[in-house]
Amino acid sequence: MNAWVSKYLKHGMSLVYLDQCVLSRFLATPENEKWRELCDVISRGSAERQFLCPMSLEHLVESSGLAKREAVFLDDLIRKLSLGWSLLPEPKLIVKQIINRLRRISCKPEHFTQKGLWQPIADPATLAALKEMKEALDRHNATIMRGANEINVLIRNGRRPTLEMLRFALRRRTDQYVKQLVAQLTVSMALGGVTIRAEKGAASVKDWASVVLFHLVQDEKFSFLEAQELHHLLMTEKLDFIPTLKIKAELEALQFYRTANIKPADQYDITRAACALPYADIFVTDGAKASAIRDLHLDIIFNTEVFSLRKRELPSLLTRLANRRGQLLKPETVSDARC
Repeated sequence: MNAWVSKYLKHGMSLVYLDQCVLSRFLATPENEKWRELCDVISRGSAERQFLCPMSLEHLVESSGLAKREAVFLDDLIRKLSLGWSLLPEPKLIVKQIINRLRRISCKPEHFTQKGLWQPIADPATLAALKEMKEALDRHNATIMRGANEINVLIRNGRRPTLEMLRFALRRRTDQYVKQLVAQLTVSMALGGVTIRAEKGAASVKDWASVVLFHLVQDEKFSFLEAQELHHLLMTEKLDFIPTLKIKAELEALQFYRTANIKPADQYDITRAACALPYADIFVTDGAKASAIRDLHLDIIFNTEVFSLRKRELPSLLTRLANRRGQLLKPETVSDARC
């Protein structure tokens, strides 16, 4: 990556995505004191309109599970660091990626960010809605992970995982996503419309494929010819032209390969990475997720610098961010917080 030339942002800004584990290190507790310098560097860079650290729905959902005081603190912090901007929700990101490919449109910031998208957690109604959403998602994820873990035990049968198992998991998870989207696409083409359905066994969780098709039709005026072309692309290119689904499928497969017992909360980490990695210039996460991204070469594929919170990587991250702050912007470039 060229030094501090953003993939998509303008005016000298760089998109620095902070995973939830990073934000939690910024809570004012004695054990988090060693992360104070990182918080200060990022905060100053954001105030100077050099860093944009967008929030996401997953940030809000996971924060809602904390004590209210901590949840409000983290929400206020990410709102300052994000300058009010958020990544679009996962289904809408997938829709934009599909449309950009079908219509040969170059990606722009408005295709993955929006300002003022979420209400503050301090609002009681918002916090209650987020808690309800988290409970539904946790139950749904637990059901899915229980089945995945049972399959994992059967496949492993006490043996160490092999590379063949990894190749199988990658192929299987990719094919599952393709199959789900193709099935919904086929039904929608036959009916001439689409209805958002609930996930099987989870009435309060929307089926992701039907949500994607709904937004394609409702928001993008998706045509029958485009539906045919999408079907062809899914059959020939799988998920290679839909970055968010590609990342999600591969991270899930690698986790299945590496971990015999997958936890429901792991799905939030994967979804955040899948949504942010294609657009981030710098992505900061935990050690396990950084390792997975690098092992799958997703950092190279999407031209994203990935750092973890491991002790040995912190100095490099601080240096990288501090050097960026040293490149002062001209006064006229900091007047507008727009990407």
